[in-house]
Amino acid sequence: MYKEYNTNQLSLELNLAYDIPMTHEARLISLFVDSIPSHILLEDKSHTGRPAFHPAMLLKMTLFAYARQVFSGRKMVQMNEEVIPMKWLSQDTYVSYKTINNFRSSKHANNLIKTAFIYFTLLMREHGMIEDQAL
Repeated sequence: MYKEYNTNQLSLELNLAYDIPMTHEARLISLFVDSIPSHILLEDKSHTGRPAFHPAMLLKMTLFAYARQVFSGRKMVQMNEEVIPMKWLSQDTYVSYKTINNFRSSKHANNLIKTAFIYFTLLMREHGMIEDQAL
């Protein structure tokens, strides 16, 4: 007698939708990064080789990790595997620590973060969270 063997078994795929509250800081970070014009987010890249990760996604992941006082690329990868808001920001995409560190150390990311800071300050001023004297 043999155990039942059937290669046409039904496989069950679980699709878990990651949903976080509307007031969660990950949503605010996502909305903020999405408000940055695309000509600032995107840079000219080579059209050969593997497509790069979108800078908006990497910036969202970086800002969320910084907000949680996580500054290590490896710990950001761990957050992306374990923390639901980070998975939501990355759309459950695996990103290696080398990719994160290369993004953070690039000249484009440096300019992007400086520009994002300017946009963030203007956004806070528009909503009355800071005054002109603080600028």
